[in-house]
Amino acid sequence: MNNFEQLEHVSVSDYLETINDGLKNFDARVLGEVTEVQLYPGRTYLFFKVKDKEDEALMTCFMWKRDYTLSGVDLEPGLEIIVSGFPEIYKPSGRFSFRARAVEHVGEGKLKKAYDELKARLEKEGLFSPTRKRPLPNLPQKIGLITSKDGAVIGDFQVNLGNFGFKVLFVDSRVEGQLAVSELLGAIRTFKKQDIEILVLVRGGGSLESLLPFNNEALVREVASFPVPVLVGVGHEKDVPLIALVADKTVSTPTATAQALNESWQRAATQVQLNQQKMHSSFAKALNASRTTVERSFQLMRDQFQSIFNDFNQAEQALLRIGTTLKSRIAELLRQLNQYPIVFVRGARVLLRNAQTYVSTALENPLHQLEYAIRTATEGTEFGGTVRVLTHAVSRAKQSLVSAEKLLGSNNPERQLRLGYSIVQSRGAVVRRVSQVRKGQSVDVRLQDGSFKSDVTDITKKV
Repeated sequence: MNNFEQLEHVSVSDYLETINDGLKNFDARVLGEVTEVQLYPGRTYLFFKVKDKEDEALMTCFMWKRDYTLSGVDLEPGLEIIVSGFPEIYKPSGRFSFRARAVEHVGEGKLKKAYDELKARLEKEGLFSPTRKRPLPNLPQKIGLITSKDGAVIGDFQVNLGNFGFKVLFVDSRVEGQLAVSELLGAIRTFKKQDIEILVLVRGGGSLESLLPFNNEALVREVASFPVPVLVGVGHEKDVPLIALVADKTVSTPTATAQALNESWQRAATQVQLNQQKMHSSFAKALNASRTTVERSFQLMRDQFQSIFNDFNQAEQALLRIGTTLKSRIAELLRQLNQYPIVFVRGARVLLRNAQTYVSTALENPLHQLEYAIRTATEGTEFGGTVRVLTHAVSRAKQSLVSAEKLLGSNNPERQLRLGYSIVQSRGAVVRRVSQVRKGQSVDVRLQDGSFKSDVTDITKKV
C-alpha cells in the first residue's frame, strides 16, 4: 500500500527521505567497468562511474574517501570492479547515485596482482621483518579476540582453549568481503584501549577473494602498530594473507591459535609436575636419611643409658664393698676393745656408734641421689642431666666414705700405740694412777706389736 495515498500532499524532502529509506533495501554488489573518476582533491568524497560491459548501462557512484582508502583499490578508467552499496537520491540536487561503501578487484588474476604489489611495497618497508616480531607473552591470561560470532570458528577456538584461567574479551566483526575492513579496524582500535596481553584475530579458510579484507593495507598497518603482540589464525591454502605476514605469530587455523595460547601454560604445568616429582623424591631421600639418623641416635642413647646403668651397678657394688669393709673394721675394733678396760671400751663404743651413725648419714644422701638418677633415667629424663646426677652422687658417696674412714682411723686405739704409747694393765684393769700398784707387783704392758709382763721395782709420785 502506498504510504502517501491517504495524504493530500507531501513535501519534496519528506518524499525523497521516504524513497531513500526504501532504496536501502536494494543493497547489492554491482559488477562494472570504471569509465570516469573524480577525486576532488581537498574534499572528503569522490565520484566515479561504472558501466555494464554488455551494453551502455551507466551508473554514477558516490563514495566517502575514508571508505575508498580502506578499500585499497586505486580506481582508474578501464578497471573492472565490484562496488558494494545501495542507491539513493541526493536531495539538494535530486540526482540519483549509488552510495558505494567498498570497492574490490574482480578476478583472481587482478586480485593476485594487487596482492603481490602491496606485499612487495610493505615488505620493502620492513613490516614483515622477523626482527620486529615480538614473542607471545608467557602464561597469558587477558586475551582480546576478534572474529565473527556466527559460524564454527569461534566454537573451535573456545573448545580448544585450555582451562588455564583465561579472560577473553570478544568483539564481533565481519571477516569476509570488503565491508569487513571497517569493522575489523574498529575492533582493533577498540582493543587498543583495553587492558589485554595479546590480540587474537581468527577466521576460517577461503579463496583469495574471500580473504580480501586481510590483505588491506590500512588493516595491515593497524596490526603492525598494535601495542601488544598479535596472534593471527586465518585458514589458507596457498597465499598467506598480508595480515598474517605482519602479525607477531601466525598459525594456519583457529584451533592452532588456541593451542598456541595453551603452549606456555602446558609447559608450566609439565614443569610443575616434574618439580613435584623431584620434591617427592628429595623428601623421600631426606626422610630415609633422617630415619637412619634417628635410629642411630636411639641406638647411641640405648648404649649410653646401658653404660650409665653399668656405672651405677659398679658404684653400688663399690659402696657395698666399702660399707662391708667399714662394718668389718668396726666389728674388729669392737672385738679388740673388749680386751681393754671397761671405761676405755665404753668411750670407744660411743665413738664407734657415732662413726656408724655418721657413715649411715653420709651414705644416705648419695644413695638417694643414685636412686633418683636411676628413676629419672628410666623415665626418659634428659640424658645429660642424668649423667651429671649419677656422677655427683657417686662422688659424694666416695667423699663421705673417705671422711668416715679418716674419722675411724684417727680414733683407733691402735693409732696411739703406733705413736709410741703403751697400755698398762693390772689384774685386767688399766693402770691410771701409781696408787693402783705396789713394789713387786706384776703388770701387763701392751704395745703396738705385742705385749709383755713387768715387775714394779720403784714408784714415784708427782708432788
